[in-house]
Amino acid sequence: MRLKIPRATAEELLNASLTEGFALMHRVAGEHAAAVKAGRWDPGKDRPAREALLNEWYARTIAQVGSIFPTEREAYEVIYPPNRGLSAVSGDYEWQSLMLNVREKLHALRGVIDNRLRAYTDLPLRLRLYVEDIESFQKVRDVNPAMVAGRLRDGGYLDMPEDQVQIALEQILDVPFHKKDWGGESNDLYTSNIVLNGSRIASAFLLKGNGLRKATMEIANCGKNGDQILRLMEGPAQLFVVQFVGEVSEAVIKDVEGKVAQLRAAGRDACFLIMNGQDTARVLHAYGKLS
Repeated sequence: MRLKIPRATAEELLNASLTEGFALMHRVAGEHAAAVKAGRWDPGKDRPAREALLNEWYARTIAQVGSIFPTEREAYEVIYPPNRGLSAVSGDYEWQSLMLNVREKLHALRGVIDNRLRAYTDLPLRLRLYVEDIESFQKVRDVNPAMVAGRLRDGGYLDMPEDQVQIALEQILDVPFHKKDWGGESNDLYTSNIVLNGSRIASAFLLKGNGLRKATMEIANCGKNGDQILRLMEGPAQLFVVQFVGEVSEAVIKDVEGKVAQLRAAGRDACFLIMNGQDTARVLHAYGKLS
């Protein structure tokens, strides 16, 4: 059976819920301790109010688990966590029971993340991916376009040489060998270090920097005869990345999409990623490569 959403996205969402749950438990526990110390804790009023906050998080989490997994098993594992032998002791028994119940549910949610995601087949790769989909670029998810707007001119042009972009990507992907640029190569960067949906994937890059001196890259700009995309697709890769420091024309995108679709029709696993100037800036900024 397959997950309902990509595994990388599911893992990110569930970990965010787990972190939110721990933060909420820490907050209400602190409020309880401070109120008890000050003699202001009213169990009949204050406990139900905190319980409502926890239940709100809990309901959203269960709904999220249900939106990810194809069966109800994982939701039930969080709803009915196994008894680990913990129990409330002296003092405010109802408050301690509430905190223990939350801890058990957090423990069960962590178990779902660690043990259940890998039990299902991931969604098949979409034809076109985006930088946020690549686990090796996962830090880019925290970089929105506004954060790099000051580095872009003319609405989206990153004034950076191709070699500088290539070196930055090699460092991000831990590629030990710097490939020198020459006119007849099939790709500018080739690596199997990219991780996608939990697995390494052979990837070939076509890179274009500010040497093109154009705001938009057209097919004619891809090699002397406009055949660089064709040569890129002939390589032994599954992921084909076309990167430019400005805008990538719709004609280029359609050409890449059509060639990748042909590879799929021939039985090859293939997908593509377009990185324009904005996405290039976001990835480099996310990994401290945008000086």
